[in-house]
Amino acid sequence: MDHMLHKITVRYSDGTEKRLSVSEDQTILEAAEASGVPIVNECQSGICGTCVGNCTSGSYELGRTEGLSEQERSTRKLLACQARVRSDCVIELAYPANANAARLVAGEAMLESVELVSNSTAILRIDASNLGEKLSYQPGQFAQLMVPGTGLWRSYSYAHVANDENRLEFIIRLLPQGAMSDYLRLRARAGDRIQLRGSKGRFYLREATRPVVLMAGGTGLSAILAIAEQLSRDGCTQPVHLYYGVSRYEDLCKLDALKKLGDACPGLALHTVVAEPDPRWKGATGLITDLLDVGDLNGGDVDVYLCGPPAMVEAVRRWFDARGMHNITLYYEKFVPTGVSAAAHEPLRLDTKGLDYGELRRRGLGTAVVIGGSIIGMATAKVLLQKFERVIVLEKDSGHHRMEGRPGVAQGWHLHHLLIAGQRMLETVFPGIIDDMVRAGAFKVDMAEQYRLYMAGAWKKVCKSGIEIVCAGRPLLEWCVRRRLDREARIEFRYDSEVHDLIYDKASNRVLGVGASIEGRLQPVAAEFVVDASGKNTPIPQLLERIGIGTPEAERDSINCFYSTMRHAVPPERQWRDKVMVICYAYRPHQEHYTAQYYTDSSRTMLSTSLVAYNCYSPPRNDEEFREFAKLMPNTEVARNLEGLKPISPVYNFRYPDMVRLHYEKMKHLPSGLVVVGDAHASADPVSGAGMTKGLLELAELRALLESADFGSESFVHRYNRRIGKIGDLVWFVVREQNLRYPWIHQVDAKRPWYFRALTWYMDRLTELSHDDMDVYRQLLSVVHFVSPPGSLTTPYMVARVLGKWLGTKLRFKRTLIERNFGEGRNGEYHAPAPRAHPGPDVAISDVTTPN
Repeated sequence: MDHMLHKITVRYSDGTEKRLSVSEDQTILEAAEASGVPIVNECQSGICGTCVGNCTSGSYELGRTEGLSEQERSTRKLLACQARVRSDCVIELAYPANANAARLVAGEAMLESVELVSNSTAILRIDASNLGEKLSYQPGQFAQLMVPGTGLWRSYSYAHVANDENRLEFIIRLLPQGAMSDYLRLRARAGDRIQLRGSKGRFYLREATRPVVLMAGGTGLSAILAIAEQLSRDGCTQPVHLYYGVSRYEDLCKLDALKKLGDACPGLALHTVVAEPDPRWKGATGLITDLLDVGDLNGGDVDVYLCGPPAMVEAVRRWFDARGMHNITLYYEKFVPTGVSAAAHEPLRLDTKGLDYGELRRRGLGTAVVIGGSIIGMATAKVLLQKFERVIVLEKDSGHHRMEGRPGVAQGWHLHHLLIAGQRMLETVFPGIIDDMVRAGAFKVDMAEQYRLYMAGAWKKVCKSGIEIVCAGRPLLEWCVRRRLDREARIEFRYDSEVHDLIYDKASNRVLGVGASIEGRLQPVAAEFVVDASGKNTPIPQLLERIGIGTPEAERDSINCFYSTMRHAVPPERQWRDKVMVICYAYRPHQEHYTAQYYTDSSRTMLSTSLVAYNCYSPPRNDEEFREFAKLMPNTEVARNLEGLKPISPVYNFRYPDMVRLHYEKMKHLPSGLVVVGDAHASADPVSGAGMTKGLLELAELRALLESADFGSESFVHRYNRRIGKIGDLVWFVVREQNLRYPWIHQVDAKRPWYFRALTWYMDRLTELSHDDMDVYRQLLSVVHFVSPPGSLTTPYMVARVLGKWLGTKLRFKRTLIERNFGEGRNGEYHAPAPRAHPGPDVAISDVTTPN
């Protein structure tokens, strides 16, 4: 079927315009990348919102829009990774075209030669010298090639490091039938013209700070060769083990290149295996996991780069897990079918006519289903074991029981706190889990002593508060919880499983399970009880509408919050000794930026910096822009700390368009057997750090009800929703007091309570007092951690202290702290350095003078 072509004009903030053609079956991002037009993007699934743009002319279909607020959709904002145009369009982007981190080089290259190694492997060599500029990429990344004579693009990893001549080589898997495979076997000739665009991919070499293991299956050798070559060029001093496995002897290739690398790099050990025995092969036979030796893995303290078929990748992951090697950092690239677009995904539905509800009830007895394998989802699975014989966790992502980020958790690279109330609840579910986290590298520290907090334009004094917070990167926290469930034989994880439908028996008003795509096939999963822990992008409201129940009332505050995070290596002489984190809060409404800078674990070798902006559409896209963006934060401390540090990650962007609360407690009619928990119920501003704790408090209510009530009744669902509604009230009150200070919040006047001015005045005075009165500071932290209720800040005793401080200041004809810092156009103590707890020989990053 032919698709109509339309013209798109992309306008950047610096006035640059680029034009491209797009067919109606392409997303804007697909067409832009095909034409080499840069659009910043991240998840490519409509969740993170990074690729937001504004359509000022033309018509389009939005596709998935979780990364947009309702208000933004109404003002013609779109996500380039999801939207498809239906006419000629003009798209405006809020950032310049130059030095764009999403920039792709595109053009025409010439085929030099094709070497058919076997009937399943080929080496393709291309001359791209006519592109007019050097094709830059990191070893491990890939280019996309258009199959000559078709409009089909295929992705292949570079088999070498970048070179000035743009001479390219790719090791390519030949399929029995495939567009590129058939071309290379039958029609390819030297001199053929091939369209190329590059470079892309999150699989690439990081700085080698510990031993490295490289693992290649079949043509996965292409990316691994490039990584090995770069390690050799860098003079890597760490031990390197390279494992290379193929199915048949004929598939072996590049053995001379591997030997040459081994000779040039004394620390590189090569291990090659062929699966099928062959008299011509004198080396090892079997699977690549047969070659693995625990003694070569440094007790699991290694970086592993893994590239090959999905079965090999999963086999290696299982091998590591079976041996308890959970501290490995694993980077991997799977071979996946080409030509599949996430945006082309259509809603799926079960064929309910063929379902036997009686049989489903029988199969579901004693079984509960949890939708989503997040920290809240995993904790929910554990709690459900008290009532059910079996729990099935359905998770969209691939297996995530490694200490690694996940595509489905766009916010996973950014700061995560576990507040005291959340710690206490998690400990009751998994006794000793906080100690596990600390042993794995998380910090558990006194917040007032080990954090440096900048509030109301000034640094808080350092003191002991007794308020201990747990903080680390999300992958570490999630991994510790997942490890606990490895011991639970009654919990079954089904990965790559997305819920698309509810199995609903209208006669009994009961949910009997879900319809989920498992291993590419939509199938029923029967259960007595279903808990939705799928997060903010929950499908349940739409599914309730589909079955005739209706959707809950949604309360939204559009805050357009952009998180940008980078990680930098910290040498020993630059590591903080007196703190683990620096946080600079925005004083609202005068400031719209917030920042947190922290160690990802207790090794203190990696500093993670999150820069947050409200009402933002132009996040930083590279290291240079990131450092400039850091100067916009409330205080220069974080920007100074970055000086001289080497980046070890790209910029990870995550956009949070709006706070959403679903009022299930207001619904009069709901099916039995279905409840929600965590962000699937209410998702607050992530800057508050309350998300995980709120979900765990809701889970505590579910556990209490499971112990005392009939989970199979509709009244159970209503009782639960009323209880978690009160938790939502609490969190919403605390977080909204700050956000509703911004006048640009949609319908802000209607959302502000009648006492709002008095409330903000009092909270400002309380914040000022907490800078000087450590008892008040401790009480404020206790409320923030949901240990004490907000009412503890308005007791007669507390009000008297607050008013006494304010009156004393005014009677002395002095200005309050906030008046001094923000009156007459001031912007707080912008250049003031963070205080130190123990002045002396300890060296902090900000104390080091970096040479020009």
